[in-house]
Amino acid sequence: MTTAPAPGAPDMSDYRVIHHCLRIAPHRMAAAVAEVEPGDLVRAQALHRYWVGYAGEVLAHHTVEDDVFFPRLIERVPVAADHLARVEGDHHHLDELMDACSDALRRFAGAASPSSADDAIAVLQELAELMDRHLDFEDEDLVPLFGRHFTASEYEELTEAAVKGLSIKQAAFTVPFVMHWASPADRAKMLGEAPLPMRVIYRLTRGRHARLTALALGRAAAPQEVLV
Repeated sequence: MTTAPAPGAPDMSDYRVIHHCLRIAPHRMAAAVAEVEPGDLVRAQALHRYWVGYAGEVLAHHTVEDDVFFPRLIERVPVAADHLARVEGDHHHLDELMDACSDALRRFAGAASPSSADDAIAVLQELAELMDRHLDFEDEDLVPLFGRHFTASEYEELTEAAVKGLSIKQAAFTVPFVMHWASPADRAKMLGEAPLPMRVIYRLTRGRHARLTALALGRAAAPQEVLV
């Protein structure tokens, strides 16, 4: 769990937790695809459904960064525009890899063959590596700028705008997805501070999401599991 922010400074821990979830999932999906027995269409199709939810969350996250967070950051810290040129390039490359993953996992869902598994694993691993590098950069060079240049109330306005931009359909995946990969301490903190609608969504969707995650990811579903 991240340390508490200084008095009056925004709490950036939720942002970092979401980044953690975006990092870990493609690694776990790649590991899960490798474990699927040839011809096991039930699990292959579950992996595809899990991917669709994850892809929607990545799109939602990048959209809110591009439309809400980063424009406000440039207004407050103009030199951040230099960093955002790299972010835009990363987002474009990520979009291409996300499309490739969608195609590969769609084929895998229809065949669960060794060749379709190899294709899906390769592109998921490429995505995971790029996501790691991209989020390392954001965590080190961009996220701290919000903590230094925005007040807690100003940052809260940004997070409220982000929540409003999340559709109910996507929230039904995103909320339990984040809660699954968050540490117990971070999960308790986020749920304790979440608005009532988010807590209701979590109560209504956590069981179904847990079943999908277990079926799709198998051993890779365990948040603390070290995969080798």
